[in-house]
Amino acid sequence: MERAVLTVAAVAAALLISSCGIAEPHVSVLRGNYAFGQGRYQTATVNYLQALEHEQLEQWISFNLGNVYHALGENESALGMWQLARQSDSDSLLFGVYYNTGLLLYEAGRYREAYQQFIEALRLNPTSISAKVNLELALERVQVSDAVTVPRRSEPGEQNAAAVDESRRILEYIRRREEQRWFAVEEIPDQESVRDW
Repeated sequence: MERAVLTVAAVAAALLISSCGIAEPHVSVLRGNYAFGQGRYQTATVNYLQALEHEQLEQWISFNLGNVYHALGENESALGMWQLARQSDSDSLLFGVYYNTGLLLYEAGRYREAYQQFIEALRLNPTSISAKVNLELALERVQVSDAVTVPRRSEPGEQNAAAVDESRRILEYIRRREEQRWFAVEEIPDQESVRDW
């Protein structure tokens, strides 16, 4: 019995290790993920492109390729790959696409577009703290750029102040909701016990 289990395990391992067969494109994706985690972006790209040849998991692989391209500084290629990944029905994948696109746009100084991407990400995953933080950062940058580019012929700050106040009210509402969800546990006083030395 034990010998049969070992034989089955060996056959399964051989299938997983081989680059062709039943396990593809999963093996290539795993290899790509491993290479990406080690910072070997060229190897990761090759593995992902091999996985794409099997015409399965295309949106997920496109997302991963977009991440590699972003890490290499090829931002337009990254945006193109993430655009392909948007065809997915998976909320978790779409969250990653919107979130990563928001980060890329923020880094590029396109704050208004980044803000919109973080809003879309939060619609898919309203509990993401990092998306909320980045949404606030993008909003602050939008407000600063709006304050700088306010036309001189209008009353100073009238239109811009209303937009800033509305944005602050929305963010304050989100903070209050989060405080209700995440509350601090009061400190429990230390009680000496017999086991304490």
